[in-house]
Amino acid sequence: MKAKTRTNALIATALAIAAYVVFGPTDAPLADVARNSPSVPGGREPRTKAAPRQNTMHSLLLLAHRVSNTVEAGALFATHSWYAPPPPPPAPTTAMTESLAPPAPTAPPLPFAYMGTFTPDGGTPVFFLTAGDRVFDVRIGETLDNLYSVDGFSNGQLQLTYKPLNIKQQLTVGGAP
Repeated sequence: MKAKTRTNALIATALAIAAYVVFGPTDAPLADVARNSPSVPGGREPRTKAAPRQNTMHSLLLLAHRVSNTVEAGALFATHSWYAPPPPPPAPTTAMTESLAPPAPTAPPLPFAYMGTFTPDGGTPVFFLTAGDRVFDVRIGETLDNLYSVDGFSNGQLQLTYKPLNIKQQLTVGGAP
């Protein structure tokens, strides 16, 4: 027998078996015999083949209790947040309210350094002050950068007034000019 003929014979046999299984007789006579026979030893009743429609309905009734409402089904994959709001701030006490008041304004530290003094014969002394790389020659009563006025000299200190806040400051110069 050739290979092609043999393959065709095997295919035909497989188709015949498949057709018999699909379109062949059911097991009804065996089910009737089992139904009429007395109980099987071991206490179990033999299973009978139910009609396909009854089998489907029975399966649906068994699964009916598993249906849930849409609210619970929607909550199954709902988003959850772990955010916890911070606790409210504590109530302010009287000590805290007093400390919250802004402090009184103060003048900045003097930007000047004393460099020296010159007193001409019978004239008023001239004070040489430096601020960074600038040198100022000032006399009592003059104003520096429209911020400081020179008010006087006593006890080795030059009195300056910070004009925006009218606060008096002193710059140590040493001895008498």
